[in-house]
Amino acid sequence: MLENDRNQLHKLVEEALPELDMMIGWAESCDPLQTTPVFIRDAKSISKLTLGPFCSQNLAGYLVKPPALDAPPKPDAKPIGICVKGCDSRSLVALIQEKFITRDRVRIFGIPCRGTVDFRKVAQRVPLANVKSATMEGDSLVIDDSGTPLRLDLEEVLARKCLGCRYPNPVIQDVVIGQEAKPRSSSLAATYRDVAAMDAKPLEERLAFWQSELDRCIRCYACRNACPLCVCQDRCIVETREPRWLTQRVGIPEKFLFHFIHAMHLAGRCTGCGECERVCPMDIPVTLIKEKLNKIMEEMLGYSAGLDPEAVPPLLTFNPGETEI
Repeated sequence: MLENDRNQLHKLVEEALPELDMMIGWAESCDPLQTTPVFIRDAKSISKLTLGPFCSQNLAGYLVKPPALDAPPKPDAKPIGICVKGCDSRSLVALIQEKFITRDRVRIFGIPCRGTVDFRKVAQRVPLANVKSATMEGDSLVIDDSGTPLRLDLEEVLARKCLGCRYPNPVIQDVVIGQEAKPRSSSLAATYRDVAAMDAKPLEERLAFWQSELDRCIRCYACRNACPLCVCQDRCIVETREPRWLTQRVGIPEKFLFHFIHAMHLAGRCTGCGECERVCPMDIPVTLIKEKLNKIMEEMLGYSAGLDPEAVPPLLTFNPGETEI
């Protein structure tokens, strides 16, 4: 099925490419468990495009990161093609809502998603250095480590964000590749089960957990850099010196402040794509902080980010009719 979907993607991109400035998608990399973003401008490179459970990156951020923000497109510029999974498409919607991009500037190739592989979970079963290849066979991930092939149930190695996903299918698209995917969750309780588990702990235990986790943070800002909604990196509060809000100290207070400022700037905007957690080199569950805020937004304001291009995120407007505050 993946091969058929890949062929369909190649065919659709080949037909659309003359009308596009470029095509942004995923390509295989030197790491069998991960893909790499690829930027296609000519037909001979279309064969590089791939899809499947290793396509974990949210490509929406490439549309708006500097210098793109400082260089508005020319009036006659062609649209940009982009591959998006369900959560990625919600990031596109959020960017459209906030007018960082316009709908006519993107040609959206929607990819129904059945979950993406977390290479860290695979590493718990087999040393990553030994992995020679990884392929999908039905619902199983088959890993060749130069010995007896290791067969893992895909459910065992999915990224944490995928386990409670309610929107595996793109919420906005021009074309769809493959068959519709079934949501893994249909309720807030299932989506935010990790938040509920954290809330159930005593306050002292929660504090100790985050002190332990954030103590390992090296303030590399990979979480910020990967976030498609963190669009002001060249004027970021953690690096600006006029005014100076944060020092470059590496103590827990500074780390706490950075991560919670980051989370608060995404309140009502985070689409749960999990990029911040995926790229963290210290394996800190930073998405959990944003999930808590997302849960509050849904319970208090009935708002879930990135679903309606015409909606205004609640913290970007004032509505005197809000009754739950």
